[in-house]
Amino acid sequence: MGEVEERAYPRTFHTAPIVEHEGETIVLCHAYHPWIAFSQERRHCSEDEFVVPPPWALIFASAGFVVLTSEQLATPLRYVNTDVLSKSEWREIRYYGITTLGGVLFNAWD
Repeated sequence: MGEVEERAYPRTFHTAPIVEHEGETIVLCHAYHPWIAFSQERRHCSEDEFVVPPPWALIFASAGFVVLTSEQLATPLRYVNTDVLSKSEWREIRYYGITTLGGVLFNAWD
C-alpha cells in the first residue's frame, strides 16, 4: 500500500513554526492582508486555537503587519461588521459552524 496523501484544503493563511526552548508556536500569516495570528497547533481551521502573541511578535508589527490578539480573534461574529461577506462565504460559515472573527479570517474551507 502507498502513503495516504493528505488532502490540501484552500486556506486563507500560511503557517510557519517558530521553535524556542519553551516549545513551538505557529505563526499564521493571512494570505491577502497583513494580518498575523498565533496558535499552538497546525490546523486546517483555527477558530478557537489562537494564543496570546509572544513578546517577539512586536517584530511583525514593526515591519508593518497587524498582530491580532487572541481576544480580537475570539470576537463573536454578531459583534463584527460582516457586510463584505458573500452568500457563499456565509454558507461556509454556517456549514463549518464558525462563530468568531478568527474562524472567518483564518479558515480552510473546501
